[in-house]
Amino acid sequence: MMPERVETASPIHLFLIEVSGMDARLIGMSLERHMKGRVVLTNDLLHAHAVLIDCDRRGAEQAVLRLPPRKDLGIVGYALNPPEFSTRFPGMPVIAKPLNLESLWAALTQAIGNPIRPSPPPAPVAVTAPIAEEATKTLGDNIETDDGVELCGAFEDLPTTRPSRLPDKLFFDPDDYLVGQLFRAVVKSQASQRPLAVAGLYRLIRVVLKPVPLCLTAFRETRLRPISMTQLPLATTRIVHDPGTQDPPGTELAWATEDMLWNVAAWAARGRLPVGTDPYRPVRLKAWPNFTRVFVPPHALRIAALWVRGYASPIDIATRLGIPQRYVFSFYTAAQFAGLINFEPLSLAANRPAPPPATPVVAPSAKRPSLLARILKKLINAV
Repeated sequence: MMPERVETASPIHLFLIEVSGMDARLIGMSLERHMKGRVVLTNDLLHAHAVLIDCDRRGAEQAVLRLPPRKDLGIVGYALNPPEFSTRFPGMPVIAKPLNLESLWAALTQAIGNPIRPSPPPAPVAVTAPIAEEATKTLGDNIETDDGVELCGAFEDLPTTRPSRLPDKLFFDPDDYLVGQLFRAVVKSQASQRPLAVAGLYRLIRVVLKPVPLCLTAFRETRLRPISMTQLPLATTRIVHDPGTQDPPGTELAWATEDMLWNVAAWAARGRLPVGTDPYRPVRLKAWPNFTRVFVPPHALRIAALWVRGYASPIDIATRLGIPQRYVFSFYTAAQFAGLINFEPLSLAANRPAPPPATPVVAPSAKRPSLLARILKKLINAV
């Protein structure tokens, strides 16, 4: 559902403050595609109608306090935990990550219609050194930077024993992201044994079966990543019969299908799990991911080394490794869509005592299975 149209004499000129390069590209692409003529990015703060601030970045609070004293300047923030910043800056609309166009439009029109200068936080805020713009990078172990928050979230850990209710913000609906449509295209292609494509973006993502299952696209990672991370309005993409390459010769890249699914799922996850996932259910990694071709979440090598040995829940893995659960959740989501997760049989789970950390249940090594074979078996009637 697109935001309700509110007529304005001219487009809202939006200035970005303390926003990473990756988010800036994502926001710019979304506005250009879905809010053209209504909201445009500007580099001129003096003539901007509103500013958008990433409240999770370290310089955000100082940036708010340093804004020019203009009563007509709307101020909007966005954060992983909006209530925290709404309390610090009363009167400033703060919307949740990942950005939703409906929420952004409502916040911008509210801020411009009722511009309120946020009050400074009650306690003094230490001045931090300016943060240099960081280049996009693959996350390795020990990543605790702004990009780490952006790509793996900043959620608090769950208790090690199951609570009565799991927080909604821990989950995301894959159907709202590219991964949901791409996964459906792969399943349908497998079922029909015909090449298909995901259309509707400015590049195709083609799903072919021969000579081996591949995804072919002219998207580069710098473009595919922000598209994978943002919510796509309904009917943005559709599955069509593969029309063949539509790009200049030599521009398409070939990805193993499971590698492509791994990437778009990991980027959509941001430290969350697909709706319906039980983070306390033991699972096992079928095979070692192809880390030479895929996005590598923090501590991925340690997670894989432990998880390929035996059944354990995502909560168990994080506890045994002593790492934030959000890193394991990103890994789990990517592995699930890549077809690399085996669920522990319920009969085994009911009868087997939990193994001590030093002696995990060891499953025999197996040859890498065919892509999504078991998932396809469950979904074949829905295709």
